[in-house]
Amino acid sequence: MPARKRGRDNRHVVHAAAADIISPELVLVSPPEVAARARRLLPGPMRPPTPAEPAVVLSRKSFAAFYTVCVAGTLGPLLLAAIASH
Repeated sequence: MPARKRGRDNRHVVHAAAADIISPELVLVSPPEVAARARRLLPGPMRPPTPAEPAVVLSRKSFAAFYTVCVAGTLGPLLLAAIASH
């Protein structure tokens, strides 16, 4: 059965593991020649991230409705507890 494809490309991780590099933290405290070898194994420069766009744009009416429900959900039980305690 063929291996499942995953969302990440882990070829550089496998290559680094084959070169006896355990983790980036250990590279920081490794001798300079080991750190230089680890830097050579890193993949090329990555492209900058694209700016995120809002998934949903809310209108003023829906924004006000949301906050009204939140305030009612908070004050409603508080008022019921205050009335019940008298």
